[in-house]
Amino acid sequence: MQTDVSTSPFTEAEEIIKELQKQASSLLSAILKTPLSELAITDKGNFPYYWQNPNNLAFNSKTYNWISSNLKANTTPVQLDQVFTNYFTQALSKVVYTLSSADQAALNQAHQNATNQQVALLNAWVQAYKKLPPATPTMEPIDVIMNTIATQWADPKTNLNAIQKSKNLDNLLNNTPASGKPILPVLANYLNALGASVTLQNNVTMNNGYVSTALSNIQGPTADNGGLTLDNDTTVPAFQVTTQTSDILNGLKNTSQAITLQMEVSRETTDKLSVSVKGSTGFSIPILDFLTVGVSGNANYFSESIATSQNIINVSMSFTGVTMVNFGPLAFNMSTGLDWAWFQPIQEAIENENQDITGFKFSPNPNIDFSPAGPFGMLSGVAISNYPSIVIKVTSSDYQSIQKTFEQSSSVRVSFLGITLGTATESTYSASTSVDSASSTVIITLNPPKELIAGNSVDSLGWVLGAILNYPAN
Repeated sequence: MQTDVSTSPFTEAEEIIKELQKQASSLLSAILKTPLSELAITDKGNFPYYWQNPNNLAFNSKTYNWISSNLKANTTPVQLDQVFTNYFTQALSKVVYTLSSADQAALNQAHQNATNQQVALLNAWVQAYKKLPPATPTMEPIDVIMNTIATQWADPKTNLNAIQKSKNLDNLLNNTPASGKPILPVLANYLNALGASVTLQNNVTMNNGYVSTALSNIQGPTADNGGLTLDNDTTVPAFQVTTQTSDILNGLKNTSQAITLQMEVSRETTDKLSVSVKGSTGFSIPILDFLTVGVSGNANYFSESIATSQNIINVSMSFTGVTMVNFGPLAFNMSTGLDWAWFQPIQEAIENENQDITGFKFSPNPNIDFSPAGPFGMLSGVAISNYPSIVIKVTSSDYQSIQKTFEQSSSVRVSFLGITLGTATESTYSASTSVDSASSTVIITLNPPKELIAGNSVDSLGWVLGAILNYPAN
């Protein structure tokens, strides 16, 4: 069931979004480490919580597109935007592990002392493999060779310090290919010539190697480097939902776990309503952006016949099955070389800017605003519910006509905040009415179709009540 979303009135409706977030934070307080934040549902739609395709058990591409989004810069309430991994790649590709002036001078002197041994090692590599490995933006051929030997010729992976101190290279470098065996004694001579500076060389080589691997994993995700294959057969940088589908469904089925939204509505102008949430000061919102009810062929029945200036209108909504869903990217594993989300280098590069110290730095600066006002953010969880049931109480001299209209139609089309509740072709809300003749009041009850309550298809959506924000560079 796809969500038909026009431009969502997130600015006008902030009081509604804030009230939903506030109640959800209170209801889920026992499991929340931080309160939920307000999230505007715009073109991304509501949350596709059925994240594992039941037909092939692959990850739902709709869910992935949602949870892999970055946060749009400087918006209130927060909005989802494009793809977070694009910003991550832009940032990490500018990160280099460098040495302070003093450390670099020490390593340069060691390299000079070891020039002959380095040349011998490079020649041994060419003799074995016909050519040197290509340089990368962060690594010279000698660094690539060192990184390859330490991470691919040993199981478990090792480092240059351990290689230098090893009494038995054959045991340590137990995955060395036959073609690499003649290289090992030459490698030992080179590392011994570096002496104590091998620690500096190790830090430069290994850290830049890790950066290169993480970048490779995100730029070319495959099943072998931790990439996630979706149900549309594309392989992408891996994110995961840590809340099991069964737990999500059980939460949504618990309809006693509910939030109620009480609103007083009055006609303000020809095209606007005044809406007051729980007795608060009213705010103005375009009529069609607030609530539409289509009945008996009239798509605008709410605005034309219910929300008139003569009528008194109260709208109550119940969002049942409030539950929390957690998700996030898979962290880069330095031991296995799998996955991609390694935020430490970016965090350190931000801290080390314009300082003469050894560590990660930007070269050049990626020109990204890493603060919560910028785009380098994503969500790590959402509070969701079933789509709401709605009760509209109308006091009107035309209450009998309104009742008759709904009695002649067993189902209606409904939208709230620009979001169609159901679909344009399948799901419609059921309608029932009751009247109080003494007060000229009709009460209209609109209930969502059964397939919207804890639905179990890849198109099932949960109404987002609030979200947990994650700005990983902070």
